[in-house]
Amino acid sequence: MGADTELSRSSRGTRRRPDASPPKVKKIPPRSGLSRAEVIANQRERIFKGFALALSHHGYEDTKVTDIVELAGVSRATFYERFESKELCFAAAYEDGVRRLAAVIEGAVPSGGDWTNRVSAGLRAGLGFLSSNSALAHLLLVEALAAARPARLEHERSLERLAAVLRPPAGDGRETISRETARLLAGGLASHISGRLLAGEAALLPESHDSLLQYLLAPSLAAFHTADERRAVAL
Repeated sequence: MGADTELSRSSRGTRRRPDASPPKVKKIPPRSGLSRAEVIANQRERIFKGFALALSHHGYEDTKVTDIVELAGVSRATFYERFESKELCFAAAYEDGVRRLAAVIEGAVPSGGDWTNRVSAGLRAGLGFLSSNSALAHLLLVEALAAARPARLEHERSLERLAAVLRPPAGDGRETISRETARLLAGGLASHISGRLLAGEAALLPESHDSLLQYLLAPSLAAFHTADERRAVAL
């Protein structure tokens, strides 16, 4: 039984990340001096990390709570004290990951200046964050598409928020683009990144900055030139 279980886990593990080994987990020692709130926060953080690592090895459907708690270094009872199910844990982990990614991007984007420079700075910061947090990136951009409905809906809302950012404001030297075009840009960006992640190329994400920036800016430039031509004809 034990050998069969180990074989089953190994076969699931090699399906996603044959190049990655499970990390060592640092548990909270007894009488650590942390408050109960700090212990709970630490446990949640470790569960999120363990979940992301398990997903990168097994995929959403095949990841079991047993995989998560082994990587997180917590008991199964602790997991269920914090989350009622794998689905709710994923939704919480996704929300936390989006919050962390957004904080990095917002911190890198200048408050004023040219819209193009702001998009470039945000894209560079986002790619850098995802590259250095490949398991979390996998959770956000690969496994969210296979997750239960609540998390999938949150992923769609995240793409809508990204699309809103990708629409140039009026009077910034570019013509604004439609909401649908912006949504297509957001989806294309997410698809490109997820493809690189599945190929095991998270470390190469920052190298995509220039080509992705050109992709994101092209529709607004085209719209600007088209509007300029319409005005010239009208005159």
